[in-house]
Amino acid sequence: MLPALHAGEQVVVDLDGVRGYGSSFLEEAFGGLVRKGVTQSLIKRLVLLRSVDKSLIEEVEDYIEHGAEPDQDV
Repeated sequence: MLPALHAGEQVVVDLDGVRGYGSSFLEEAFGGLVRKGVTQSLIKRLVLLRSVDKSLIEEVEDYIEHGAEPDQDV
């Protein structure tokens, strides 16, 4: 995902079709983008999250929003 974002390409992340996600995976996958230097505005512009579970999308958005904060409990 990181190379696509740096190239300005839109990335679609379909979160459906699995039994669930660990919070550590979601935090690292999405909050980790912020720690790698990808701005929150770029993520919001280029990453399209899809899920029938809107609370899952909200959780991911929270990890993006707080990704740069050290030692957080989200």
